[in-house]
Amino acid sequence: MKTQTKYEEIILEEIRTLPPPVLPQAVKMLRSLRESVKSVAGRKSAADAKRTGFCGIWKDNRTADEIIADITAHRSGYGRRRVDL
Repeated sequence: MKTQTKYEEIILEEIRTLPPPVLPQAVKMLRSLRESVKSVAGRKSAADAKRTGFCGIWKDNRTADEIIADITAHRSGYGRRRVDL
């Protein structure tokens, strides 16, 4: 909370130094900034949901190497050619 108060004081001081004719534009800029921040936060949440939805989530007690070996052993296709990863 102390950090937020510090930034609020800095922002208010910057606004106080603006000439009165530009204050309406400053308000528009601050509102635009707020909406942009909310929009970016919303996109990040959606991206996180898409990422987990695409790949799926599961629990497995095997190590990563064991899982990779299992996947490699069960692959089919590739025209019966050897594929090294």
